[in-house]
Amino acid sequence: MNSYLYGIAIIATILLRPAMPHAETATTKAVSFHGNILADKDISAIAIFRGMLVIGSDEAVGNKSNKNYIQLLKQENPHAYRTVNDILIYRGNKLDGKELDIEAIAAEDQYLYVIGSHSLARKRLKKSNSYTDNRLRLSNIKHESSRNQLFRLTLNDSNQINSREQVSLSALFNSDPVLSRFTNIPSKENGIDIEGLATKNGLLYLGFRGPVLRDGYVPVMQLKFEKPELSYQLLYVALEGRGIRDIAAVSDGFLILAGPVGDEAVSFQLLHWNGKDCIPGGAGRMKLLSEITRPDSGKAEGLALLSETTEAYSLIMIFDGLRKGAPVHYTIKK
Repeated sequence: MNSYLYGIAIIATILLRPAMPHAETATTKAVSFHGNILADKDISAIAIFRGMLVIGSDEAVGNKSNKNYIQLLKQENPHAYRTVNDILIYRGNKLDGKELDIEAIAAEDQYLYVIGSHSLARKRLKKSNSYTDNRLRLSNIKHESSRNQLFRLTLNDSNQINSREQVSLSALFNSDPVLSRFTNIPSKENGIDIEGLATKNGLLYLGFRGPVLRDGYVPVMQLKFEKPELSYQLLYVALEGRGIRDIAAVSDGFLILAGPVGDEAVSFQLLHWNGKDCIPGGAGRMKLLSEITRPDSGKAEGLALLSETTEAYSLIMIFDGLRKGAPVHYTIKK
C-alpha cells in the first residue's frame, strides 16, 4: 500500500472505530531544564534513573555531527532540573551512519537501556529544490546501521559508564512473520520505527510507532535483553490508527503515549494498558486517560513517570521540535 492509500486507511480506521470513553482533563504545569541541553530542539527520550531525569536526542551533535549523548539532570525545585552529566553513548561515522537516533530510554534496578529507532528514512521534498533533486530524494531511502542498536548500561558512582552491552534487533525483525513485511519501508510510511521502551520485572517492552496493522493494531515486543531471539513475543494494542510514541511501566500495566505514524492530522493521547494482548480473544484492556495538548507545534515524544498514587499518575512529558523539549508536568487521574 502506498503512503497516500495508507493515510486514507488510517483516517478511515479513526472515523469508523468506536470512540474510547471520555478522558479526564489533566492538570499541567510547565517544567524548566537548565544547563547546556545538547540538540535541545530534538529531545526524543526521557526516563527516571537514580532519582534523576535522563534525556536523549534523535540527532547527533559535535563538530562532525556524530556524537550521541544521553544527559542526566538533577531536580533543583519541584519544577526545575539542571544537567549534571553528559554521557557519550555512541560515536557514529559516514559508513555506518552518524546517528544512533535515540528514541527511548528506560531504567530498572542498576540497568539503563537506550534504544535506536531501527528505522529507514526517506528525505522530505523541498519546494526550494529543483524538480530533478526532488525526484532523487523521493527515490532514495537512507539506511544507517547505526540506528539498529539497543544498549544496556551500568553507571559508576560518578554517573559515568561502568559497563556497556549492545545488541541489534534487525535480524529478529527480518525473521519475524509480521515485522519482516515492514523492514524495507521508511518509518514515516508505516515501516519499522521503535519509539517506546519500558522495563518491568526483568523484561523489556518495545513500543512501535510503526507499523500500524489492519484494524489499527500496533505491536509491542516483549523480550529479555540477554536472549531476544529466544524470548520475544509480540503483543498488540489498538490505538485507533495511532502509533506508540513512548511507553512507561506503572503498577498495574503501562502508560502509552500515542500519536501519528507519519504526518497525518491525529491527536496525541495518553492511555493505560494492562499489559495483555488486545487482539480479540485476548485479555488486553485499554483506557484513554487524557488527550494531550501540544505546546506550539511540538510533537509529544517521551514520558517519565515521577510517582503514582491510588488516584493519579505524576509524570513529565517532553516535545520534539521545541527548545529544551518544552517539558510539562502532568497530573492525570487513573
